[in-house]
Amino acid sequence: MLATTFKKITAAAAALAFSFMTGCTGVNLSVESLLAAPKLTEEQSRIHEALISAVGRNITLKYPRSGSNRSAYVIANVDNEPTEEALVFYEYSGAENEGVRVNLLDRREDGSWFSVKELAGIGTEVDKVVITSMGSNSRQDILVGYQGVTGDNMLEIYSYSEDNFQRIGSDSYSLLETTDINSDGTEELVTIQRTEDPDTSAVTAKAFLLRIENGEIVKDDGIDMCPGIVSYPAAHTGELPNGDPAVYVDGITADGMLITEIVYFRYSALQDPMQLRSEKLLPQCTRPVGYSCADIDGDGVYEIPSVKPMLGYEDAVTEEQLMQTTWCVYEDFYTLTPKLTGYYSVADGYTIAFPSRWNDEVTVKTDAETGETVFYKYEGNINADMPELMRIRAVTREESEDYLHDGYRLIETVGQLDYIVKLPTNKREPLILTIDEVQNSFYSAGIGV
Repeated sequence: MLATTFKKITAAAAALAFSFMTGCTGVNLSVESLLAAPKLTEEQSRIHEALISAVGRNITLKYPRSGSNRSAYVIANVDNEPTEEALVFYEYSGAENEGVRVNLLDRREDGSWFSVKELAGIGTEVDKVVITSMGSNSRQDILVGYQGVTGDNMLEIYSYSEDNFQRIGSDSYSLLETTDINSDGTEELVTIQRTEDPDTSAVTAKAFLLRIENGEIVKDDGIDMCPGIVSYPAAHTGELPNGDPAVYVDGITADGMLITEIVYFRYSALQDPMQLRSEKLLPQCTRPVGYSCADIDGDGVYEIPSVKPMLGYEDAVTEEQLMQTTWCVYEDFYTLTPKLTGYYSVADGYTIAFPSRWNDEVTVKTDAETGETVFYKYEGNINADMPELMRIRAVTREESEDYLHDGYRLIETVGQLDYIVKLPTNKREPLILTIDEVQNSFYSAGIGV
């Protein structure tokens, strides 16, 4: 997924719990699964009945925690025959430490489902499920990442052909993404593995390229990633400005800061320019947690933010600083090139690019009563009265109508969220933007969820 929409995560999914319970008689569901899953479709219900006929009713469904496949029922054509297959993830209720099971079910010509085989997973939770073709043949490979109690996640790769559902390989990972990283027409798997030295506790990490040849996993020698990364909260598949595929990886350092590394394929191997020229690039892209890389304009190239205090906040304590954000793109020859500069609201998920006449003239404060972000003409003292230029807030669709009657204007709608702006009625100040300027400077796309 190259670009998605900024999203605010809410607890609204809890409202699905009762309806889902009424549609899943016979399966013991955890609170997590109630929040994660909608009511079963008619097709899933038929699969469910075939599953419990094979394994019994004493099961708890397990839902992948990341990736595009978030259902306990993953339906796909994995053997390239006319009918689809289904993968179901569950654990046996009451069983201690037996972990996740994966069951492959196939469909007969009459449309009925039957269980082909159950395999034991290698963890206690499902991290992500990917169905893709990684080899030279047209068969679909089944990639399942499992989370254990401690340590890295575990990847297992399965195949299904000629009624044989089998495990063909496994590996560990901290993070994995699938993409045609070397532009050869087939998908590869890019993984990152962390290793801790038992003597020094130093943590190192490497990125690896995995592919499947003749039914077996083939893994390259890997490349070093930047040292001192304690976790990798997110990765995004995208492009470099020249169109080459790339994986943008956000990592958290031991001192709690966020950096972005870029993994791409060149000279017959993976490359990571941030590791190769860390002394040059890392100071430019190290920032507080929350400032994730993002494809803010939806062109497939992810921008990397760098931050500095807004005007008037230079001497403020870190917790009280509001930051100016410059979004940069990586160019060849180890260069991060600024694309736009402005204010990024981490909480509300938008960026306002500052027009050139705002440079070194405008600062931002948060209205303590309304929570709105307010933009001011800076006159040397952040605590003094300053001319207000505009204020922005994010509200639900249901709330926005009242604000629109109170002088606010709609900038953009994202899902159930409306972004609205209020501009001063006195237009004598040349720094005040027109509504068209606001809309053209507003970006709500980018964060991958």
